Amino acid sequence: MKAYKVLAGLALVAGSFAAQAAPTVLDTGILKMGVADNGGLGAMGVGLSGPTGDAITPGCLCEGWGAAAGGASGYVYGLGGTGVVSALTTTTTASGAGLSAQSVVMLSNGLQVTHKYSYAAGGSLFKIEVVLTNTTAGSLSDVRYARTLDWDVTPGYFGSNYTTVYGGTPTGPGGKVLHTSTNPFAVPDPMVFRAQESDTNVVNSVGDKGGYFVFGFGALNAGESTSFNTFIGASRSVGGLKAALGSVGVEAYSYTTGNSVADGDFAPAYGYGFAGLGLPPSLVPEPGSLALLGIAAIGAGLIGRRRRA
Repeated sequence: MKAYKVLAGLALVAGSFAAQAAPTVLDTGILKMGVADNGGLGAMGVGLSGPTGDAITPGCLCEGWGAAAGGASGYVYGLGGTGVVSALTTTTTASGAGLSAQSVVMLSNGLQVTHKYSYAAGGSLFKIEVVLTNTTAGSLSDVRYARTLDWDVTPGYFGSNYTTVYGGTPTGPGGKVLHTSTNPFAVPDPMVFRAQESDTNVVNSVGDKGGYFVFGFGALNAGESTSFNTFIGASRSVGGLKAALGSVGVEAYSYTTGNSVADGDFAPAYGYGFAGLGLPPSLVPEPGSLALLGIAAIGAGLIGRRRRA
């Protein structure tokens, strides 16, 4: 079992936050997610809570994101970070189920990173639009974004999880995906690649693992932005999670399951995927799966109406 690790390199850069709001817990009626002011997960003791409880907070809070430009990186990992100049989270009520949140982080290299949290697939997924903006007066070269996530899924979490990583093509990373790995246990510095099961598609790899992705967006001119979407969710089965991710057109993805059964199905499943990376959709849900998502959407809508009544 992993113990929570306090990493010396995760202190915030000296200086006060320009503005700061309290963290929040988003709730679709199906999933809960705790969002910190820096856009990371695990706020208020909630990582991602789904059909079998929370699959992020057990053990170490080894999750976070990072961004880089011109070789200079900033990142958040756990509830700390480095290279972060200011961070602000705002929350508003969304139509339908759950809440929305927005985190705006300024990095010391002049790259602004915005995470816009909402929901998708009838509340079976959280949607995060990631926007990278050059706030400097010049060009920023080699703009990158990294995401790392350690899943600990019951009933067999830590040593008995099964992890899958798909990099966007049948042979591994493609499009804007520069790198993949099943090792989530390091700060998400986009300039650093990891050796464990590196740059290859992995299916049901057993052990205490997760997903690490690095994306490359080239240069951003002064004032220019680029964006893509992340979807994070859970289901009682791999088929249900893949149907939800397929319904939003993910191109690359990773998920971890807690147990295997004789027929080869794995359950439950927690994972995430990405869209807007210059790749074709990688998961096409079957019609029956889409129907189930429709039922979930109706249920989530009823929950939302009860909340507003």
